[in-house]
Amino acid sequence: MLQQQQEQPIYVLSQKVSRALIPKILSLLGLGVIFYLGILLNLALLNLRAGEESIVKMIGLGVVFAIIALGIYLGIHHAKLSFRFYNNRIMQGKKQIMYLEIVNTKMKQNFLDKMFKTYSIELGKNFQLKHIPMTINVENYIQQLIQYARQSQQPSV
Repeated sequence: MLQQQQEQPIYVLSQKVSRALIPKILSLLGLGVIFYLGILLNLALLNLRAGEESIVKMIGLGVVFAIIALGIYLGIHHAKLSFRFYNNRIMQGKKQIMYLEIVNTKMKQNFLDKMFKTYSIELGKNFQLKHIPMTINVENYIQQLIQYARQSQQPSV
């Protein structure tokens, strides 16, 4: 474990932060508005006094803002996590996948990826390279690393 912490990555791939954050922020804002409208509807049905109603509205608005702020903070933290390539594995944060466990290196694009000119690769075992800029071709690089890892595993003749 100590060796893994001291080992330097051979390549570091950063996510495109705008692709990771803009859709998340927009969805959080939309869901926050819907949630607050639900609070307002429930308050209208409760027949509270004006003072009580305004206090509950302010508390509800504060809770909605806190949830949105927490979601944005977590989104920023996750978007800044880069993919680190080592001799035998890829890591993102505490998640890792060994090169010999990779089952797929084909790029995928959804609607948002096309808008932001990014793509993703589902490597397998719940590990995905997401929000990769189209200007970076990491698919061939991963295939070369897989071949190198396989050759390193084979006994010498």
